[in-house]
Amino acid sequence: MKFSGSARRVELKNNQGRKIVGLIDLPKNQGRSPVVVICHGFTGYKEEIHLKSLAQTLAKNGIAAMRFDFTNERGESDGTIEDINFSQELADLKSVIDFISYQGFIDPARIGLAGHSMGGQVALTYGPTDPRIKVLADLAGVAYRGAQDTELEKKLRGRADHFQKNGFLFIWGYKIKFDFYTDLLKHDTLSQVKKISIPTIIVHGRTDRIVPLKHSQTVYEILREPKRLVVIDGMPHTWRQPIHYKKVNPLVAEWFKKYL
Repeated sequence: MKFSGSARRVELKNNQGRKIVGLIDLPKNQGRSPVVVICHGFTGYKEEIHLKSLAQTLAKNGIAAMRFDFTNERGESDGTIEDINFSQELADLKSVIDFISYQGFIDPARIGLAGHSMGGQVALTYGPTDPRIKVLADLAGVAYRGAQDTELEKKLRGRADHFQKNGFLFIWGYKIKFDFYTDLLKHDTLSQVKKISIPTIIVHGRTDRIVPLKHSQTVYEILREPKRLVVIDGMPHTWRQPIHYKKVNPLVAEWFKKYL
């Protein structure tokens, strides 16, 4: 399976008037299409192969897909990564959904949401707040605030004194402000998960060392039906390799085709 098609590039403004850049993969069918908005993870960006391959698989299944760069991340959207902020990512997502719902080629009654890693946490947190979201996909998402077992949390806590004293920390080569951590702790994702009443699929790699599998297992236990948890043997935190995206993408596309 090849993923070399072109996507439509779009720009919009968030609630602060800052630029958000996105890519829309459209199906070949005419008329208004259902759409899935895809959220990247911490220090991610819209062109990552696992997100691109998912978007194109959705399009091949008759579902439009919009992947975008959060502000204050690595991609084309405004801001620098040292100002990354979870609350702002929630606001960015609302701006994206507002934008896509008004496009003439989209059916605004059929909007789905997918997120990977911290993007999964964004999706789980935001999903129950917006009645326009009809279906969810949580892809190796972080489940609970202050989780001490994620790779990111270990780095934050391991140098907590330095982080708080200096107001910043270098994580994976990126300068991150302490405000990111204090803001993140304000959000209780599991409390939001309890409010989710729409079909939700969860996919997680069994060998994920960034976000442990138990995050997805916890979310699954809390969710109401219809729900599904799929654990992919041998898959790490992302599904970049063909052996993995050939498993993950059809599963996710099938879920959205069924419920969206």
